[in-house]
Amino acid sequence: MRTRTSRFTSTLGSMALALAAVSALGVGVTMALFSATQTSGSNTFASGTVSVGLGSTSTTCTVSNMMPGDSSTNYGSGSASLTPCDYRVKYTGTGAAWLAVDIAVNAGTPGLYTATSSGLQLKIGVNGGASMMTGIVYKTQAGTDTTVAAGSPVTNLLVSSVPASTNDLVTFDVNYLLPLLAPNALQGGSATVTLTFHAVQASNQPIGACVAGRQCSDITWG
Repeated sequence: MRTRTSRFTSTLGSMALALAAVSALGVGVTMALFSATQTSGSNTFASGTVSVGLGSTSTTCTVSNMMPGDSSTNYGSGSASLTPCDYRVKYTGTGAAWLAVDIAVNAGTPGLYTATSSGLQLKIGVNGGASMMTGIVYKTQAGTDTTVAAGSPVTNLLVSSVPASTNDLVTFDVNYLLPLLAPNALQGGSATVTLTFHAVQASNQPIGACVAGRQCSDITWG
């Protein structure tokens, strides 16, 4: 990758984390789930607080001049010299609710995220515990590791096996790594990651076989 005459330079300045906040509250004989959505604009590796159901807010965290082998401090490998992004998600509903997140990774031109071991790697975790995405994979409800394909959202990843109460705060950590194996073709590449948060009533909705950090289909997300 490195020579005496050239260096690979890639910028994550164009890699954005766009936040969407979705809330759903509903009680009735038919179990109708009412929802409202408000989405913020794209931000460059933003950090901030998202109030689920009441819109979103974020601050900007810029990462630039990333070299192969560079990583954020909590990725677990690489240089661990770059700043990770933390999102505090606050549930503001009045009744207990299940929380879930959707993850969508989109590649630019060229695509920095290649869904392979040589492209951009991501780790998205909750409260330092359950992992929503590790490297390039997520887990299905059955626990099967499945590749996150660029442009194909992964939906309804359960945040916690315990319903959220009013004003509960959940921290999402987004860490990243550009492997030493990253090819020169990725120079100037970009990617975007969109996180969409859901809150839906826990009343009359048992968790079933769902496990935190995996997709959950036993809960109706609306």
